[in-house]
Amino acid sequence: MQILLTGATGFLGRSIAAALAARGHRVRALVRREHPALAAAGVEQKPGSISGFDDVVEAAIGCDAVVHAAGCVDPLASIEALHEANLRSTDCVLGACELVGVPRLLLTSCASVVIGNEDLDGVDESRPYPPRWSTPMPHTKALAEQRVLAANGSNLATCVLRPHLLWGNGEARFIPALLDLARRGKLRLFGEPDKRIDPCHVDNAAEAHALAIERLAPGSPIAGKTYFIAQGEPLTIEAFLNALLRAGGFPPEKRRLAGLTARAFAAGARLQGDDGPSPLVNANMLDLFNHASWFNLSAAKRDFGYVPKVSMTEGITRLQTQLARERLLSRG
Repeated sequence: MQILLTGATGFLGRSIAAALAARGHRVRALVRREHPALAAAGVEQKPGSISGFDDVVEAAIGCDAVVHAAGCVDPLASIEALHEANLRSTDCVLGACELVGVPRLLLTSCASVVIGNEDLDGVDESRPYPPRWSTPMPHTKALAEQRVLAANGSNLATCVLRPHLLWGNGEARFIPALLDLARRGKLRLFGEPDKRIDPCHVDNAAEAHALAIERLAPGSPIAGKTYFIAQGEPLTIEAFLNALLRAGGFPPEKRRLAGLTARAFAAGARLQGDDGPSPLVNANMLDLFNHASWFNLSAAKRDFGYVPKVSMTEGITRLQTQLARERLLSRG
């Protein structure tokens, strides 16, 4: 298939492009500027903006499918930025699919759309949205989901994937913030220590996208549905954080922030606005780390054969190798 991929330069997008190309698909990326890494991978690049309707239409011409992985998951981004990245871009993609006649659209959302103030222990896709979200980010993602699913029909098959807490080599926000705090001796754990989560390695999420787009067609079993995508290995929040610390060459952390202190840090993070990387402690992370969030993956396994190929152990080993190499290069 000829597949238009948005968000191809992002953390997940790069892995999706590689997964699609590895399965023999021709990948076209809508990018603001040329990226040598995409060119080296054989990805066709079309210059343009994902929130520019004419740009999206031109890029979609001749495509058999669109994987819309572009978006913003920064919980501290402004409402205006989130609306532009998550809603306007989705409207442009939907309009382009209708105008050009693209028959398949796969949207990348996130599991945060169902995370509220309750534990989610092995829930499936029947789980409703919470009554409210702590930040506008999951709210805008949920609205994008609704628009895409409502467009499913005889001419356009749509599907939504919800990967949970992506991690792996090349992640540039959460892991660097965690390791930087550890390096400066300022890291403290926060949240409920016994709650389990199921973060998803980026390569597993990318593989899920490749499998789903191949099964998606008007009237197919996955058309009009959402699917959780995760590691399939729930573990405690502390175990996950300490595994990341071990990969970065740091000892396990046992010191903790008190609940009131963590909430104060989260409130302060919101006041800082959009400048710089997101602080480790913010309202979205408090929701995530104070509640269990792991999911029943049987629907994705049944409907399009999703099976996580990169285990937690293998993913941590890969990350450890990358971070060790970076430390050696920085010393040289």
